Amino acid sequence: MHEWALLIFTVCLQAAIGGTIVLLLFYKKLSNLGSEQSLQVMKLPLIVISVLSFIGLGASFAHLGAPENAFNTIRHLGSSWMSREILVTGMFIGLICLTTGLAFVQKKVHGWLLITAAVAGLIDVFCMGAIYYNTLVSGWNSINTYTSFYGTVFVLGPVLTAGLIAPSLKGQYNELSQQLLKYAFYISLAGIAIQLVGVALFSSAMPDVSQIGAGNALNALEDYQATVAIRWIIEFAAVLFIGYLAHSTKRMKLNYFAYGALAVLIFAEGMSRYVFYVMGA
Repeated sequence: MHEWALLIFTVCLQAAIGGTIVLLLFYKKLSNLGSEQSLQVMKLPLIVISVLSFIGLGASFAHLGAPENAFNTIRHLGSSWMSREILVTGMFIGLICLTTGLAFVQKKVHGWLLITAAVAGLIDVFCMGAIYYNTLVSGWNSINTYTSFYGTVFVLGPVLTAGLIAPSLKGQYNELSQQLLKYAFYISLAGIAIQLVGVALFSSAMPDVSQIGAGNALNALEDYQATVAIRWIIEFAAVLFIGYLAHSTKRMKLNYFAYGALAVLIFAEGMSRYVFYVMGA
């Protein structure tokens, strides 16, 4: 499999976009903590989201071969989904980095910037999916590509943001901490549901597909059935564990458990994306 750079790019960017969306959803509740406390709890998620974005950006440059190739590609906005993706990816990264920078300089997280970054991120995921959807590869040119990408956004994003925020909400904020974890659990379940719908639609359509490459996609799925099964098992287990943390009355060291669950989910999504690229090989 020669698409490791793209695997890292898509998973990191989609996790960052999901984290931004969920941070926006939490924004009002966190703002009620007061300007100083809300700034403190939102700083770390913003930093991690920015770092993930830059890791994804670096991986994309590795795939293109050289940064100047991105500037050459972006000249075809009217006809190329890759050009649109590069442009919107740059917009998202710029907006989230601006949000993070202003949080440190002005001591305030601007909600309108989070909204703009979240919208840019959602458009970016659509552009990522469109690149693969508009091909002759039967493993890619289905609704499953979009549901897989958006599912990753809503599986990783909630756990990323809630996992970074919840441990910092102690003492009188324990109830809010549990509430945020519950939101993360339900949103992650919705993300898994989105992916399952895509898998079901893809599986039902595959036997009737007569396009070029359908056989390769089916063979790839057969060869990697164990990988797919293990991916679903560990992903469900990690999300259910987040649900346990959210509904448990025991106060545990949330940071270790939440970070562990996030690492497991990233691994599971990486397995899924690996099979995705193998189908197109």
